[in-house]
Amino acid sequence: MLRRLTFSFTLLLLLAGPVAAQVPADTLAADTVPRESSAPRTAFIKAMLVPGWGHFSIGSKRGFFYVALQGSSWYMLVKTLGTLQDAKDRDAVLSGLAGDSLRSVMVAGDYWRPWAPESLRRLADPFTFDAALASRTDVGDARKLVRARKQQRQDWIAYTLTFTMLSAVDAYVTAHLREFPADISASPTSGGGLSLRLDVPLPARGR
Repeated sequence: MLRRLTFSFTLLLLLAGPVAAQVPADTLAADTVPRESSAPRTAFIKAMLVPGWGHFSIGSKRGFFYVALQGSSWYMLVKTLGTLQDAKDRDAVLSGLAGDSLRSVMVAGDYWRPWAPESLRRLADPFTFDAALASRTDVGDARKLVRARKQQRQDWIAYTLTFTMLSAVDAYVTAHLREFPADISASPTSGGGLSLRLDVPLPARGR
């Protein structure tokens, strides 16, 4: 029994040695992995929430550009929503008046009677009735205007989402480049072009 205990204890020590030697190495390796700064992620989230906020939080003046760009897109989106509602209201009024007029004609012609004209009896079908309304010039123009306003609404929603994502990505990249030890400058050339200059400081050599 004593020999078995001694053998088991010795085996545990042999197995525990490599494990104990491995843990500090893994811990040290994990500690040496560079961690990303939270500033870029924070700038990204802020830019998604409020126009220009992400850039202003990292000291970038490009925030004014995105305030103007996104503010204009939001203004046009809200304006389009208002004009779309006006077009829908106009369509509802004209369709209601035209519908009342058609119903009066149907009732006057006894459309439910077997001897009533076929054109009147077909108006009892909702699809045929709606097609008759759309054939009127005023109602047709109103419905075309509603479709145009809906397309504008979709366009401005797409523009607003695109500008918001562009602002967030730019704030994220700018926050990363702010910590990059380089100076980028631009100057016009004699030929009408633009010259870019990148200055990267190098570590001084020891003497």
